[in-house]
Amino acid sequence: MHELALAQRVAHAALEALAGLDPPPRRVVRTVVVAGRLHQIVPDFLTRAFGYCVEGTPAQGSGLDLEIVPVTARCPACGWTGEIEPPWFVCGDCGRPGVEVRTGKEFYLDRLEVERDDD
Repeated sequence: MHELALAQRVAHAALEALAGLDPPPRRVVRTVVVAGRLHQIVPDFLTRAFGYCVEGTPAQGSGLDLEIVPVTARCPACGWTGEIEPPWFVCGDCGRPGVEVRTGKEFYLDRLEVERDDD
């Protein structure tokens, strides 16, 4: 279950971002993660693992939203660019293999929505 390792990365990034805020927020309301489809994430597993990773922190109980980025590619042979369906890494126009993957590998913390004492 690689979702646990990914959840640990997100939790670490979120808590690091919170540490830089002055004054610190009361709690995190929502955590938004962008992930490429090639990571093959099971959203429920990631959400549960994230909940476990942030227990006892200001992010405990926050919602985790996952924005999935499709896999897109460019064909060096004909110049076609578009979305592809893994595991078939072939051009959507000429059918040749060897396309250059453009998107679908991403994985990052996009934003945190926080609640402050003055909210």
